[in-house]
Amino acid sequence: MKYQVAIIGGGPAGYTAAEAAGKVGLSVVLFEKQSLGGVCLNEGCIPTKTLLYSAKTYDGARHAAKYAVSVPEVSF
Repeated sequence: MKYQVAIIGGGPAGYTAAEAAGKVGLSVVLFEKQSLGGVCLNEGCIPTKTLLYSAKTYDGARHAAKYAVSVPEVSF
């Protein structure tokens, strides 16, 4: 098979480039040895932000009584 564009790496730049090339009608092949999305999406930035938000929500629920809110059971 022949492709007009070959992209090495399926991180944020790679999959964005592949999508952009495909949208203008180019045939694209993308090589990624691990999961699409790269470290930021799968291990770094996004999972860390999700965990941080969950921890803040948990802490807010634990201290809800001081705001006259009853939360019977909170688990994490």
